[in-house]
Amino acid sequence: MPAKLLVVDDENEILEEVKTFFEEEGFQVFTADNGEDGIAILKREKPELLLLDMKLPDMSGLLVLKICKEASPLTRVIVNTGYVDQVLIDQAEELGRDIFLHKPFDLEYLRREVNKLLGIESS
Repeated sequence: MPAKLLVVDDENEILEEVKTFFEEEGFQVFTADNGEDGIAILKREKPELLLLDMKLPDMSGLLVLKICKEASPLTRVIVNTGYVDQVLIDQAEELGRDIFLHKPFDLEYLRREVNKLLGIESS
């Protein structure tokens, strides 16, 4: 059964790029462009990995992260944002994020990080 990846980001271009890239890598990919939909998908699908934008239109990425860790504690989390805020980085770490990425990020780098988090052998 393929690993499940949930991408929550308000930028449609990122949703489509990551979805296409990771589906080609054999993942089952779910996307949401806001926190509420992302939380609903997370609770229903319990993905192995969540790629989460910190700036969403309807709620804070930190709130999504907190709810994620309560609803699906085994889900690994990669947090990403287009701006640098050390307080935000620290808060996300306290809530259980595994990796922090700055936008824009390289998909090959993301693939390597995902594979490390999930214990997948890289080819």
